Amino acid sequence: MPVPCALSCGRSGAFCCLLLLLTWLSPGWAASLWEEEQQRLRVGLNLFPAILGAQEGLPAQRNADGVLEIAVAYRASEQAAKQAARALEQLGQVQEIALAVTILPVERLAANPERSLAAIFIANSGLEPALLRRLSERYQVLVFSPFEGDVAAGAVAGIHVADRILPAINLEQARRAGLSFKPFFLGIAQHAD
Repeated sequence: MPVPCALSCGRSGAFCCLLLLLTWLSPGWAASLWEEEQQRLRVGLNLFPAILGAQEGLPAQRNADGVLEIAVAYRASEQAAKQAARALEQLGQVQEIALAVTILPVERLAANPERSLAAIFIANSGLEPALLRRLSERYQVLVFSPFEGDVAAGAVAGIHVADRILPAINLEQARRAGLSFKPFFLGIAQHAD
């Protein structure tokens, strides 16, 4: 499980240091997103496996083929979704369970709840809070968004950036989605109000 980043650059300096490092390491990433959104997407992709793996009962979320299906949802930028999907496919597995990654427009996900998903990874910012809540409640899965404000708005989990980068959790939304997390994870995660 990746350890949350703890940089000693100070509150605003930590995020700036991370932005510079990630920009230098990853040219051309998700060109249609704003720079801060690109950085949040990269950090989110690094934390997502740990957050997915911190769910209690994750093996029960396998589909009929025995894999965890992750939907990468997008509205405005399919390019960002494709890059996120490639990064998630490289993981291969979480808790020794194989992953299958699909890319879907968020409107198609919202209209078709018959899919057997283990999680939804949001690849664009700006989705409506009601849509974030509806996705997790309709599918009863983790809706993860790395974008600022989305966890408080209705995503189940994401990232919190301050003097350290931590996973963020919306416990009320997790409860509505029927999800529970391991106590260790809940102890280190930032809880959204």
